[in-house]
Amino acid sequence: MVVLSLAFALGLVEIALRIHNPLGFSIKGYRIVLPANKNEVIHHESWSKLDKTVYLHRNSLGFRGEEPPADWDRSLSIVAVGGSTTICFELADNKTWVHVLGEKLKTDFPKIWINNAGLAGHSTFGHIILMENFIVQLRPKVVIFLVGVNDTAVDRENRVDESIYQGIRWDSFRSLERLSGALADHSEVAAAVLNLKRHFFPKVTWAPPTRELDLKNAPTQEMPPASKAAMMQDFLEKYPRPFETRLQRLIRICRDHQIMPVLMTQPALYGNCLDDVTGVDLSRIKIREGINSGFYWDILDVLNGVTRKVAREEQAALVDLAREIPKSSKYYYDLVHYDNVGAEKVASAIYQNLLPRLAREFPQDLRIAGDRAEK
Repeated sequence: MVVLSLAFALGLVEIALRIHNPLGFSIKGYRIVLPANKNEVIHHESWSKLDKTVYLHRNSLGFRGEEPPADWDRSLSIVAVGGSTTICFELADNKTWVHVLGEKLKTDFPKIWINNAGLAGHSTFGHIILMENFIVQLRPKVVIFLVGVNDTAVDRENRVDESIYQGIRWDSFRSLERLSGALADHSEVAAAVLNLKRHFFPKVTWAPPTRELDLKNAPTQEMPPASKAAMMQDFLEKYPRPFETRLQRLIRICRDHQIMPVLMTQPALYGNCLDDVTGVDLSRIKIREGINSGFYWDILDVLNGVTRKVAREEQAALVDLAREIPKSSKYYYDLVHYDNVGAEKVASAIYQNLLPRLAREFPQDLRIAGDRAEK
């Protein structure tokens, strides 16, 4: 009787979640699920650097931005791909760097369409899946990748990645994680349970949680030179080469589908310098136990170097944001996420660096000289 009652209750919950799922996770089991036609309101009553109320809208594609235009082939279509520093979840729709970049480019490309396909927490593994499962079918002319910060502790496909790439195998049921992932592909209840487990009991990562940071009162962490050297050696052995391979794969996916790839290095407030606003030594800010901001920047800078290398070797467009955006707290609300001023700064840097390449690649989409002068 108890089993039947439980089964009946789970069935009702399953039906309810299929009708409306309020949890909003972007992963269902081992698949990306884009939250199409969704509106959210974010409140920042206790935050000082962000708008107190932010409205976020996702269109029918599950991206932030306008719906695809009717004259698609005659538009300069651009999609931005990345993690939380791309989606800019805490910023209003019209204040993300993607939106601001689009407004700047309209001066030169009147029929531009730009969408924000960022997904918080996604590394280049997730970008590959997003490209193969969604964006190549859309066929934009340009895809911009802001990469690095979520790849600092990713060296190879984990079990989730293997399942996404290869499908669930018969040996999937040998682990609870794989079994729950397989069930979650077909059940809203199982997907909700798995996502809540991942949310509240995440695997250890190098990155700090997202919150507004008070630099003057932030905890500090010292790192002995021997510890830093050992950790850096371990990092160099595990992470840069797989990251390079994934970037090469992203470029290959783009070019196989006649999409122009743009790589961007990851800027951050992490660093070995003083903040020009507060005077705080950024290198000593604690990231987690045993890791400080100076070391975190050292490893992120290694991946930025890989991004530069791949762009050079593949002759791909590069916007070196890591060198363009100053390490100043006037542009960030924590150590990596931009405030409104920072998003404007990022958009301006991308616009100035990318415009010449876009004009060369897509001259047919440029505003004619007379129209530009009149505007």
